[in-house]
Amino acid sequence: MLDIEQIRDVLPHRYPFLLVDRILELSPEKSARGYKNVTINEEFFEGHFPGHAVMPGVLVCEAMAQVSGVLLLSRTGCEGKLAYFGGMDKVRFRKPVLPGDTLVTDVELIAMKANIGKVRAVARVDGEVACEGEFMFALVGRDRKMDKAPVAVVTTKESKKTDIHPTAIIDPTARIGQGASVGAHSIIGKNVCIGDGAHIDAHVLIESNVTLGKDCVVLAGSVIGGAPQDKKYHGEDSYVKIGDGNIIREYVTIHRASGDEQATVLGDGNMLMAYCHVGHNCKLGNNITMANYVGISGHVIIEDKVVFGGFVGVHQKVRIGKLAMIGGMSKVVQDVPPFAIVDGRPIRVCDLNVIGLRRNNISAKVRSEIRHAYKLLYRSNLNVTQAIEAIEREIEPSEDLTYLLDFIKSVREGSGGRQLETPEF
Repeated sequence: MLDIEQIRDVLPHRYPFLLVDRILELSPEKSARGYKNVTINEEFFEGHFPGHAVMPGVLVCEAMAQVSGVLLLSRTGCEGKLAYFGGMDKVRFRKPVLPGDTLVTDVELIAMKANIGKVRAVARVDGEVACEGEFMFALVGRDRKMDKAPVAVVTTKESKKTDIHPTAIIDPTARIGQGASVGAHSIIGKNVCIGDGAHIDAHVLIESNVTLGKDCVVLAGSVIGGAPQDKKYHGEDSYVKIGDGNIIREYVTIHRASGDEQATVLGDGNMLMAYCHVGHNCKLGNNITMANYVGISGHVIIEDKVVFGGFVGVHQKVRIGKLAMIGGMSKVVQDVPPFAIVDGRPIRVCDLNVIGLRRNNISAKVRSEIRHAYKLLYRSNLNVTQAIEAIEREIEPSEDLTYLLDFIKSVREGSGGRQLETPEF
């Protein structure tokens, strides 16, 4: 226990703003309990409210914060510091505090990172909850002036700053790169590596075993590294590996792989718009664009520069070839050949993605040869075997044509349009 004089040695508050009379229990690394005897002689009752005395809610929070301050400042290395408010969250008032009440506050330490601490506090009167909430504090030396909300800053040799909002929770095993930033109330979990220059917006959850590359942007509400939605998953160590320069918009979800030491992989330069989902064990290439609400099931392979319209659903174990374009609201239940424009429920090949081929510097000669191949595959009366034989007989080989034929041949080896074995990405 700490009496009032011992409390005054820890806290800088003095009458009439010292709102804790005694600390009943104190475990510096874990929890504290303190109480305040509320009497009619308190100055604030004179104006709050005449004829109906009620302790102001902000002062109830202040009393809870002072017990929290005793807990944080009693930790080793924190002696002699000040605890500045960094924020409040989930604060709820359950009943009024009146003259004659004894306000008992229980505080539990949730997280501590460098000079930033977060606690959960519950204040009770006669065993009933009067107020509860979560409080964030920045611990600073008493000679330091605080002219703005505290932010954890790491300065590098290149004068880049790594900015972590004081309300963010960072696991001790996480690594944050140079020039990266983490927004308010975001949570960075175990074994997470954030690359240089990455920006994590407010209210983002990056759960565990996630590598996020350089210069990525992850916006509010996204969840990366969640457990796979797979009944065969039983807690094995699995991963999400994301390359550089990706833009992950609001409320995107990307799940870890199912299976020990396996990974869900995204390459570089992809844009996943709001509410997209990437399931377990997927492998995505580079420069893929997904419009809103695209859902990718488990074990899907998406090769480079594929474009998705909105509200597309992709079945498990589908492979989508490079430079394909998938129309909005399509139902993708079989492999999508490269260079194709597909649409429908279920999808069908509508045309060749000529614009995509041009933008990617495919020569006019090769574009013409690929168009000829597509006519034989999808606009003739030949079956797939006959079409492949005709292509190999009539069209001069090229790297892109060979890739197309290898893709079509691999589809034929699968079941129901989906490959039995996915190739190495």
